[in-house]
Amino acid sequence: MSVEFRNVVKRYGKAPAVAGVSFTVDAGTLVTLLGPSGCGKTTTLRMIAGLELPTEGRILIAGRDVTTLGATERDVSMVFQSYALFPHMSVLENVAYGLRRSGRTKGQAQKQALEGLAQVGLEGYGERQPSELSGGQQQRVAVARALVLEPSVLLFDEPLSNLDARLRRQMREEIRELQRRLGLTVVYVTHDQQEAMAVSDRIIVMNAGRIEQQGSPRDLYERPATPFLARFMGESNPARGHIRRLDTARVLVTLGPASYEIDNAIARNGEATVAVRPEAITVETAPGPAGSLPGTLAKASYLGTHMEYTIDTEAGLLFASCPKVERPLAVGDKVALVLAPRGVIVLEDQAA
Repeated sequence: MSVEFRNVVKRYGKAPAVAGVSFTVDAGTLVTLLGPSGCGKTTTLRMIAGLELPTEGRILIAGRDVTTLGATERDVSMVFQSYALFPHMSVLENVAYGLRRSGRTKGQAQKQALEGLAQVGLEGYGERQPSELSGGQQQRVAVARALVLEPSVLLFDEPLSNLDARLRRQMREEIRELQRRLGLTVVYVTHDQQEAMAVSDRIIVMNAGRIEQQGSPRDLYERPATPFLARFMGESNPARGHIRRLDTARVLVTLGPASYEIDNAIARNGEATVAVRPEAITVETAPGPAGSLPGTLAKASYLGTHMEYTIDTEAGLLFASCPKVERPLAVGDKVALVLAPRGVIVLEDQAA
């Protein structure tokens, strides 16, 4: 089932938490609302759930206007950040709780709850208490409890924030596999860019209550439209460059004495801010190959798996991540930077 927001506004007093947001979540897709704390993503999710009602605008689920309907009148289930499991109930009772409240008999509810636990790989865990489970297992119980209600739309509010790094990786893979296998429509909220990129068909990045940009993970990472996006979607170096259009699809970006041809259909000729991805920079000892950007090493840090360098160049200070740790360079060394064109991004802040 699809979800559609049409110019939705949510105010608390005079302050807008969500300011005129419009988007569509297609049926059977996983769309992530991503952004920093206070950007309005959780408020947006709660409005889909019916836990908050919009001040202005319309919300449609499967083409049906649900703008003024409460949570119990929408075919939606939500997995909360805290999991919200009842500590005095068994795992099976937790999963069956919503079914019993919706009118199922005890036998029907237990049967469906057992099937739900099997879907998330927790067969045989029904008699345990939530306190006897790991964080990842508790998360699966919360997912099973939502799934057994067979919602049109499944919502996740920061579901992995309480887990360690290894479990987060495992659970995001399991959520994505489950969504694809069951063909679920999922709206997922997180502030973690890597998590969003790993699970999403599409990402909606929010900033200060508005949509900054939306698109596929690759689109947002490789073609951010604003300086905020370039900073937020991974590391990036702001640098001043000069743009010269080569044809309708390509431009020549000049940074100091170095030039790079990149795909770009909209940048104008002239000075511009350019974002350079740290992983797109290869650091060589000077003089380096033809066309490289010369610089002086200002900072060097050893991080075990890689070196981090800050290099002073004509285009500004550039931060680089380098996998070569065997022979690290020293502060003060003259270096040459080789930039992969895919990591050079023209931002839409050019002067007219």
